Amino acid sequence: MAFAARFGALTEELVESLTQSLAQTNPDKFRSACDASLRKLRTHPYLRTNPFEVDSCLDGLDERFRVSHREALADALRQRLDALRRSPAKWHPEILYLLVELSDQPASKTRLSDLELPGQQVVQEPDAPPLRWEDVAREDGWDQDEELWKAVSYSSDDSAGQDDDHGSASASSDATSVARDGDSTARSAEDCIIHPDDHGTLNSIRQEQAWRIKDRPPASAPKIAVPEAQAVREVLFMFHGLECSLFNGAVSPSPAFQLADTAWETHESLMGALAESGRRLRVLRLFATQPQTIPHIQALQDCVARHLGQLDRMLAEIEARFASPKGEVVVSLMGLMGELAPRLEPLFALSSIIVQVRQARESDTFRYLELIFVETSEAQLTGKPGTFEFLARIFIECFNVYLRPIQRWMNEGKLIPGNELFFISESSSDVPLGDTWRSRFELRKTPDGRLHGPNFLQPAVSNIYNAGKNIVVLGLLGQHDAAASRHVDKEPLDYDSLCPRGFELAPFPDLFGAAFDRWIQSQYRKTSRTLKNALLGTWGLSTSLDALRTLYLMSEGRAASMLCEGLFARLDTMDEGWHGRYALTATGHEAFSSLLDTSRLSISVDSAGYRLPASQGRVSVRAALPSVRVHYRLPWPVRMIVTAESLALYQSIFTFLLQIRRAMHAMHKRKILDDYWTDRESWDERGLFYSMRHKLLWFYSTVQTYLATLVLEPIERQMRHDLEAAEDIDAMIAVHASAMKHIIEQACLGSRLAPIREGMLDVLDLAIKLEHGDGRGGADGLFLGVLRETAADFERHLRFICGGLRSVARASSSAHAAKWDILADMLQAGIGDGR
Repeated sequence: MAFAARFGALTEELVESLTQSLAQTNPDKFRSACDASLRKLRTHPYLRTNPFEVDSCLDGLDERFRVSHREALADALRQRLDALRRSPAKWHPEILYLLVELSDQPASKTRLSDLELPGQQVVQEPDAPPLRWEDVAREDGWDQDEELWKAVSYSSDDSAGQDDDHGSASASSDATSVARDGDSTARSAEDCIIHPDDHGTLNSIRQEQAWRIKDRPPASAPKIAVPEAQAVREVLFMFHGLECSLFNGAVSPSPAFQLADTAWETHESLMGALAESGRRLRVLRLFATQPQTIPHIQALQDCVARHLGQLDRMLAEIEARFASPKGEVVVSLMGLMGELAPRLEPLFALSSIIVQVRQARESDTFRYLELIFVETSEAQLTGKPGTFEFLARIFIECFNVYLRPIQRWMNEGKLIPGNELFFISESSSDVPLGDTWRSRFELRKTPDGRLHGPNFLQPAVSNIYNAGKNIVVLGLLGQHDAAASRHVDKEPLDYDSLCPRGFELAPFPDLFGAAFDRWIQSQYRKTSRTLKNALLGTWGLSTSLDALRTLYLMSEGRAASMLCEGLFARLDTMDEGWHGRYALTATGHEAFSSLLDTSRLSISVDSAGYRLPASQGRVSVRAALPSVRVHYRLPWPVRMIVTAESLALYQSIFTFLLQIRRAMHAMHKRKILDDYWTDRESWDERGLFYSMRHKLLWFYSTVQTYLATLVLEPIERQMRHDLEAAEDIDAMIAVHASAMKHIIEQACLGSRLAPIREGMLDVLDLAIKLEHGDGRGGADGLFLGVLRETAADFERHLRFICGGLRSVARASSSAHAAKWDILADMLQAGIGDGR
């Protein structure tokens, strides 16, 4: 983002320096110029020479040689270009472009004798005059300039030596000239005039073309009659993109002419149809001549130029057939249109695509690909096999160029700097290693939320995105062999593999999707499998999950009891240092020393609990226990799977289990036979206490058993199995996150069961209430009231919890809804037996 802001500021400074005071005189126009310049620079990722433009220049040079009757020179050029293409190199387009720019009238100044191999002596033509300074002076016009030959004085006296005239040596060159030496190569305009001997043929040609030079009649006057043979010639010129008389510069029919022996309505309709075809071709010719900087658009431009060249060759063959007929030839505009229709129809489809792209936003540089893809599919559906193959081949050629940054990303894990055309970008800020998978790279979106890429790539975007991240992560893990780039010898897609024989009736989108998916999977599966094995093996994902299960899910009862008893003892004794980080961490290390790497474990209390006195922290399970935080430092590759969001869910489960253990700890402090002989006179009160104690212990044990046997263990076991079967990192992240969400939901910790969870916490607090109201010390009546109130609260909470569990189970369509019914039955069954 910092580079983007700096880039925008530099662009604005550049525009301001070029427009001078425009920023003060017309701020709106200045801002518009800045925005346009910034968009242009952002969509110009390459500074390389356009290879297609170089090929076009060289083809034009070859044609120029042949038009100038230098066929031998043209053949020599073609021979060397073919040899050069057999040994391609990265910088060939730049070198050839430099040579083209340095050339000066190659058709007239190039000699075949100069093309002899180096080392062979070049024999100078005998009649070529030697080059002398006198000739150069005479040709350039400085032979009479006396000041040129005067001596220059470098003394302090400026006038010294000024009268010394040393220029007399040039005066004798007046009689020297190239013509004097018999230079027969000097030519003038008159030398190019052709004096024909066959004046009859010339006159017949002038007569045939006489309609061109007639004065244009007014609109109401009769039209100039044009023979159909001449009209055919004009139409061919128009299709060539050349100037002609029947059509103006905008390719509209001229109203001054009319086909001979043809009604005006017929002429108007026929010329209108031909003009429409010419305008469509003109769109292609204009597109082929416009400079382009985006690679896949350059590829499209090359395709357009190549197919226009094929059309021009076909038009030239037709012209040759009419110019030198062999036998009888029928000259007909309708016949010409019928002959050209199969060739023009695919070009018209391409022309309509270019017209549509002109109306799109400048940032939608991949709009060409989307439209060609759609037009290809429509051509197949409408039964136009010629147009379908034509557009399909163009699409594949352009799409292969578009795929080059995708190939680099998938094979090397690298992005082209400053390339805003690609739909993947890298964060400009430093990202922790554990967040490499989720935060280092992101998908670029358009302002309306769509992917900044072609629509037909949507199904494969996630695999493309993950393939490059696989390479990046493998490189960070030191798996250099797996992350090494692979050289690609051929293009990803070709027409024969995309549209194989026998599948002509299969829809083009399906054919493309299948072929492209095969290519993606060939690049993607190996790296995904390698990265997954590295996480499960080298980086101990299973070991880390074991540690999380032991700590947060309290799977080891003895170790969990040691940690909880130490914490509860500090709260019961109202130790003001109960929240000490070092003491809690030491307790955790002692409890879990034989089960996990305790150097990664720390236990602390957050700021809210740190300010809470122990006397307040022991009065409710909601007071201090939610502030206790367990921290286990996972290896950074494991943190890609176990995200911060998942760790927060682990903490929620740990807190709930800790609250249940706190309530059970309070109930187990008083035994049934304590004070049995001394409390016979208050046996009714003690009986009510023991009955309440039984119900509460049954409730706490039932909830704890339900969590351990029906929620935590089955889900955690299934999660391990699904992680082994996952295809990639995204799937592993999804498996783990889904398992944690299921645990939260089934453990009544989700948002849907929030009232039920609060009811359970109220029942847990009843144990703390009974512990504090023991009823001794002359307050037996008060304790009896506490017992009765506690019993009433318990019955009320139990009815609400069981009824709520059954209601949610009936309203839910999820597979785990039955577990809530089971929990409700377990709670009511045991407590009913104990009444």
